[in-house]
Amino acid sequence: MNIYYNIYNIIINNYDIKNINYEILYNINEFNKYNIIIIKNINEIINDNNINNKFKNILNIYNKMNNKKKINIKISNNNQNNNKINYKNNNEYNNKINYKFEKDPNNLKYEYDIINTNDWYGANDIFEVFISYKDNKEYIISKNINYNLDIFSLLDNKKIKSLNGHKNNISTVRYFINNKDYNEYLISADLNKIVIIWDITNNYNIKYQINTKFNGVIYNCLLAFPHNNNDNYIIISTSSISNDNDKSSTKIYSLNNGNFIKYINNTNNNNIRYLLSWFNKKNNKYYIIQLALNKIIVNDLLEDELYSELINQPEGNHLSGFIYNKDNNDYLYSSSTNGYIKIWDLYNKNIYKVINTNNCCLVHIIQWNNKYIIVADYNNKCFKIINLENEIIKDIEKQHNYYVKCIKKIYHPKYGESLLSAVEDKTIKLWSINETILDKIFNFFY
Repeated sequence: MNIYYNIYNIIINNYDIKNINYEILYNINEFNKYNIIIIKNINEIINDNNINNKFKNILNIYNKMNNKKKINIKISNNNQNNNKINYKNNNEYNNKINYKFEKDPNNLKYEYDIINTNDWYGANDIFEVFISYKDNKEYIISKNINYNLDIFSLLDNKKIKSLNGHKNNISTVRYFINNKDYNEYLISADLNKIVIIWDITNNYNIKYQINTKFNGVIYNCLLAFPHNNNDNYIIISTSSISNDNDKSSTKIYSLNNGNFIKYINNTNNNNIRYLLSWFNKKNNKYYIIQLALNKIIVNDLLEDELYSELINQPEGNHLSGFIYNKDNNDYLYSSSTNGYIKIWDLYNKNIYKVINTNNCCLVHIIQWNNKYIIVADYNNKCFKIINLENEIIKDIEKQHNYYVKCIKKIYHPKYGESLLSAVEDKTIKLWSINETILDKIFNFFY
C-alpha cells in the first residue's frame, strides 16, 4: 500500500488540488500545533518501508488532538474498502444500516446532485440504494423517462445497467436480500399495475412479471422470506379497491413460482401506502404490517389471522415506517401527513410514544441510529433530524428548492455515512458529514 499516495490523494481531493504540494499541509488549521510533527512523520513514511511504526506515531498525535482512546490499527498491504460489509457475519448489513451509524446527523452537509430521478408524484420509494452481497459495492437505482430502471455505481455515479420491462411510470422500487440463500432481488411496480421481480444474482434478469389487475395505484411492494416456511412471498398493496373483483387492498404471490396465493383479509377498502414484514420472536410467527389511512393493520402472513389494528390518534395518512428493537421489545415507527411520528409497541399493541413536528407533512422516515431518526418534510422542503432521547427537532433552514419525497441512508464508498434525498426537481441529492482532513486520512485505514 502506498500510504504517501493515499494520504495526499485524500488531501488533494478535498481541496481540489491537481498538483501535490507538501506546503498545503502547513496551512490546514486542523493540524494546529502538531502539523510540523505530522508532516515530519508523513515524510518519513514516504522514505521508509517500516510503515506500521511510522503510522502509529501519527495515530498517537491524532488521538491526543481529539482526546480519543488509543486505537489499535493493523495496516494491510491490500487496498481494502473501508465500508466493506460481510453479509454472512450475523446479519452485519442489517445491523449496520439499521443501528450502527456512529456520526452525528446534525452535521450532514450537502455535497452535490448525483442523478436525475424523473420523479412521479405519489410514491415513497421512488429510488433505492443498497450494498450488494454479490460484489460488496454500493448502488443506487432510479427510474428514467423511458420507464426503465437505471442502476448507478455510487463510487463514480456511472450508469452500469438499465432494466427494461415497464411500459408506464414506475411508482415504487425496493431491494431485498434472502438471508436463507443470499439471493438478491429488486421489486418494482408501475401505473399499469404490473409488478416485476428482478433477479440481481442472475444478472438482473426478470424473474416474474405479474399483472395484479388492481384498479388502484400500487403504492408499495414487499418480499418476505420466513425461515419457518419453504415458500417465499411477494406482497403487493394498492391505494384502494373499487369493484368486487378485488377482495382486499393487499395480495400475496409466491416468489417460488409467481402464482397468486391469497388476499390478506381485514384490508378491504383501506388505502395501504406502505408495507413492512415483522418476525414476532415471542410466538415465532411472521406478520405483514400495512400502513393505511388512519390505522395500521398487522396480519399473520401464513394464516388468515388479524394480529392487531393500531388506531391512529390523531388521524393522519401513514406514509412510511420502520421497525426497531429496543430492550427485547419491537417498536414500529411511522410517519404521517399530519406531522405526527407514532411509535407503536408491537407486542403490547398500543402507542408507546408520539412526537409532534407541528403540522409538517412527513412523507418518509428512516432510522439513523439508536439516538436519531430523520424524516422528510414535504411541506417545508427539507428533512428534519429528531433526537429520540430528548425529542429535540433540529430547526433546519430550507435545504431544498422543491418538495422532498424520499430519503435513504447509505454507506457511501467515498463519504461514508451519508444521506440521499429525492426532490421534485428530479434530482437526488447527496448529504455527507464533513470531516477534518485527519478524519479522512485515518478513516481510510481504520
